[in-house]
Amino acid sequence: MNWWDKNFASCELGDERLSNRGYSIGKKISQGFGKALSEIFKSGSELKRAYEFSPIGKQNLAGS
Repeated sequence: MNWWDKNFASCELGDERLSNRGYSIGKKISQGFGKALSEIFKSGSELKRAYEFSPIGKQNLAGS
């Protein structure tokens, strides 16, 4: 069993599309470990979906 199958295959997010997206994103990130997200997700829409899926909120750096 692959690492991503072991960790993401049973992920149930209440909606089949979200569960599939979580699995897909987890698989790609694990395969591209150590790379920037922009290298892992080739298209702009894929990259945007990965960021939207992430629990990390937007960060703004305010200049002083």
